[in-house]
Amino acid sequence: MARARGRQTWDEAGLGVLELVATTVIVAVLLGLSLTHWNGYRAQQRLRYGTAQLATDLRQAQERAKMERRQYTVTLTAGSRAYQITSADGAFVENATLPDGVTPTASTTVVFQPFGQPASAYTLTVQNSTGTGTVTVTLRGGITYATP
Repeated sequence: MARARGRQTWDEAGLGVLELVATTVIVAVLLGLSLTHWNGYRAQQRLRYGTAQLATDLRQAQERAKMERRQYTVTLTAGSRAYQITSADGAFVENATLPDGVTPTASTTVVFQPFGQPASAYTLTVQNSTGTGTVTVTLRGGITYATP
């Protein structure tokens, strides 16, 4: 039996239901894998940003202590994203917050004496689901940080 030109049956028309389901499953799996990877990447970036932010705020407190010739403290609480930068006389108070999911591993108060000299050496560790970052304050007043 001859078929008319230009007309196709359902089987010849294109994708069947099985092919369409298989394509949908493959796309869903690829999207799921990329979303998991993306969430891990975002968490790691938040940890890097939080570590750098803490180092910057410590430098700010140190510079204020130098400039104003008064003691400044940076107070962190373990498990809390919030921390506080204050002058000894209470004239300056800044409430800062680390990025979502980033918290210090220990409660610590960093003290900068007048002229910016730290009261002692400090190592501050912040963490989230992807690892830890550290901020180090040396006895000479150097402030460095390291992230994963």
